[in-house]
Amino acid sequence: MDDKYLAILEYFKIIDQLAERTSFSAGTELALSLRPSADEAQVRRSIQETTEAKALLSIHPGLAPRGAHDVRPLVRRATLEGVLRAHELLAVSSTLASARTLRQVLARRADDCPLLATKGNRLQLLPVVLGEIERCLDEEGRMLDSASAALAHLRRDGRIARERVRRRLRGIITSSEKAHFLQEPIITERNGRYVIPLRVEFKGRIPGIIHDQSASGATLFIEPLETIELNNQWHQLRLEEQREVERILGELSRLVASEADALNCDVELLAELDLALAKGRYSSALRGVPATLCGD
Repeated sequence: MDDKYLAILEYFKIIDQLAERTSFSAGTELALSLRPSADEAQVRRSIQETTEAKALLSIHPGLAPRGAHDVRPLVRRATLEGVLRAHELLAVSSTLASARTLRQVLARRADDCPLLATKGNRLQLLPVVLGEIERCLDEEGRMLDSASAALAHLRRDGRIARERVRRRLRGIITSSEKAHFLQEPIITERNGRYVIPLRVEFKGRIPGIIHDQSASGATLFIEPLETIELNNQWHQLRLEEQREVERILGELSRLVASEADALNCDVELLAELDLALAKGRYSSALRGVPATLCGD
């Protein structure tokens, strides 16, 4: 049917209301793309799925693929040897976790919702992908020490190096000979290096590298010469840590790429289940009943 006739029938207003009841973008897109069908088998299947979804929602009112994301663009980038960022990998793991939950619920209710359960059974849980991402990243996307032995060692050495710099600087700012040269007895950071605030009139009294100046011009932030090598060691360990983090992100991205087909299929199935559940919610809101087809 031509879209202009559908518009006259306010079909798209109905579709918009249906789409509002979906839970993630792929389901929303699927809802918005719906058009009337002349395929009787497809229509009967859709009616049955909506009926099953209503029954399922009466038992599990909040059921939806919550936490799912349309990760297909991320998967494609991974297959092209792109390195996914931590938050993108979390989107993958969240989608797999959502698929696992939905599949488990549908499996328990297979007798009541056979069509939906069949779709749920096709969801691929990919426990290795999910497990590796969860092993390496916390819920905020921070790389965990458990991601690799090398990362754990670098972070431990980095903490030791950081404390060495700060200990040496504390010795300077508490020194009776040098403390009065400072604007405040504090240690701060500039350009990723630890510095102390020297009053500008005492420039040169504590030899070092000037990294910044306060807006008023009254304070110079200097890195004392005696801490340069310690700062270098700390900085080098942070660079090595970042390289190790990037290496791990690369490994996780390659793992995602190796399951590209399965992940893309999962997104499509989750979208279909999301749409079916949205239809169930919409039907309940309208107090709808299954349509009767001509010939029934």
